[in-house]
Amino acid sequence: MSTKDDKINERTNIDYNNTLNQQQDAINKTLDNTLHNIKRSTDEARREIPQYTQRITEYQEKTIQTVKDIASDFIEAQKQVVNSFQSQVDKSGVWDLYNPQRIAENNAVIVNNFTSYLLNVSNLINNTLASNIRVYNTALEQTRDNLKALTKTNTNFVQSVNRQNSHKY
Repeated sequence: MSTKDDKINERTNIDYNNTLNQQQDAINKTLDNTLHNIKRSTDEARREIPQYTQRITEYQEKTIQTVKDIASDFIEAQKQVVNSFQSQVDKSGVWDLYNPQRIAENNAVIVNNFTSYLLNVSNLINNTLASNIRVYNTALEQTRDNLKALTKTNTNFVQSVNRQNSHKY
């Protein structure tokens, strides 16, 4: 009877080992598929970087062009005002009281200051954006490093438990 029991135990062990191997293969396949999907997603995201960079560059160029247009339009309007004012002053003879040259110079200072302000605000926004991207990347790198340490700790723990359990049997 012992031969029959031995054969049953042997068959049971073979079936058990096959099941364990199938489970391990299924787990490995699932993890490999997950890794493949992650690689595909990150490669796709990497390919989109030039588009994001182009959009940011276009935004910066458009902002600078808009500031330039605002300043140009304002200066052109001021020229018209000064010319109109000068023709009125010439007719009335009150040139010394309202000096168009001084008015134009004061307006030019205002426009220059306003233009500088707009460009400084644009630079501030761009610097803030770049800074936030650096902070995000640093946080992401720290998360990666922390996850590596946590994974190593968990792996070491599981291996330690497995070693202790194998000594018991």
